[in-house]
This record gives sequence, C-alpha cells and structure tokens, in this order.
Amino acid sequence: MSDPVGNDELDWLIWLSLRDSDVHPTRISDLGNAAGTYGRIDRRMRAMKKTGQIRLHKGPRATYPAHVRAHGWEVIGCPGAGIQEDGQFDWVYGCADCQRRVRPDPAAVVVDPPPIVAFECELRIEP
Repeated sequence: MSDPVGNDELDWLIWLSLRDSDVHPTRISDLGNAAGTYGRIDRRMRAMKKTGQIRLHKGPRATYPAHVRAHGWEVIGCPGAGIQEDGQFDWVYGCADCQRRVRPDPAAVVVDPPPIVAFECELRIEP
C-alpha cells in the first residue's frame, strides 16, 4: 500500500466523488486506499462541511433538491484543480487560497475549474 495522500488532495478526491457518485465516499475502496483509513475520510468531510464546501441534506430522498445525489451530500463551490507530480500534490496557481473553494459560507452554485488555467483562473475569488 502506498502512502496516504495529503489533506488537500483528499478533499479534492472526496469533493469529486460526492459530485460524481451516488455512493458515500467511505464505501469507495480506491478513496479509502488513498486516505489510508476510512475514518480519515469522515474527518475530512467534517472539515469540508465546516468550511462550506459540502452540505448534508437529511430526511427522505424525495425531499432532496434535484441536484443532490442519493448519499444526501451536496457539493458546493469549486473543487479547485491540482497537479500530481513526483508523488507531490500541488494546487494550480490561485486554487490554494481561492475563496470559491474554501469559503466559510456556501457558494450559490457548483462550478468546475477551467480545463486550462494560463495565468490566473477567471473564476478565482481572492481572499
């Protein structure tokens, strides 16, 4: 087993899995392997909820907004974009402190980062 990924990369992977899958992240074996432990995924999700990156909808599935998947978690804002190079994860320029990614109150809409960021992301919200 390889070393667990860092918190930034794990948050990014959790955000993407919540957006793209109906399965809770603790039930995804590849994500569990990347995190090292499933408990770490839970801790990171609590941190992401606290910073407004995700929000949990409770109650019957029929009451969830249309864009919320079966697991009940709503992804908010932007996951940012990262680069994995030589075993090291780094945010692309401007993502590390972008308020769209780390804001304490939820963003109104979910966006994907642009596929190519030349100088600075046009979606960036400065701190």
